[in-house]
Amino acid sequence: MTNVLLVIHLVLCLGLIILVLIQRSEGGALSGLGGGGASGGGMGGLMTGRSASSLLTRATGLLAGGFMLTSLILSLLANADRNNTSILDTETTAPAAQEQPAAPKADKPTEPGAPLAK
Repeated sequence: MTNVLLVIHLVLCLGLIILVLIQRSEGGALSGLGGGGASGGGMGGLMTGRSASSLLTRATGLLAGGFMLTSLILSLLANADRNNTSILDTETTAPAAQEQPAAPKADKPTEPGAPLAK
């Protein structure tokens, strides 16, 4: 189920990116690429500029809502696999450091290669 939901999520993501890029911005950046000029960004008279803009805005809103919904569901599914413990419930005290016995000091330093004194 998670894989199917993830594929739907990715399709919504790509569709949302494409719809945002083809919409007319205030500067008219990518909407004029179709060569249609004032006819709604290359729609060729099929739709007026206002109705095309309204359709794209609605479609973007629907895809954005679906994207948010699938994001929420995927995060809930990912959280279901984890322990439901809070980090505030755990103790923050570090374990006591274990002391190791100190090595006895030699009266005089040993030379390299010399046998160790017992």
